[in-house]
Amino acid sequence: MSLASKDDGKKWIQSSVAITCMILGYILISFFRQLGEWFALESKIAFFPVGSQLLAVLISFGVFIYVIKNNQTSTFLAEVYEEASKVVWPNRIETNKHTIVIMIGVTIVGFILGLFDLVSTWLLSLIR
Repeated sequence: MSLASKDDGKKWIQSSVAITCMILGYILISFFRQLGEWFALESKIAFFPVGSQLLAVLISFGVFIYVIKNNQTSTFLAEVYEEASKVVWPNRIETNKHTIVIMIGVTIVGFILGLFDLVSTWLLSLIR
């Protein structure tokens, strides 16, 4: 049995969708600004900066409403939250052990690849 309630899951889902839509809005504003610079739209269209920002906010808000109101998407996100709440995360000691093992493994593989590069370079220099 998970510690999270259905209402808690819904709050997390809505907040994560809201944050994602805010990021989308920022990306769209940056995109429209870049389009304005490329095609000199600020001089051709009156109120282009304000209009493009308003359009980006409306698109982001529309995506938020669509995702929240769509039953398939809401059901999918609720199932994802339910499965994610079942995940058992490693404790600090296990995380440190895994990190050390990965660092040692990456170092060993790096030395092997470096040795392979050195040998192959030496062999190619003999051919020339």
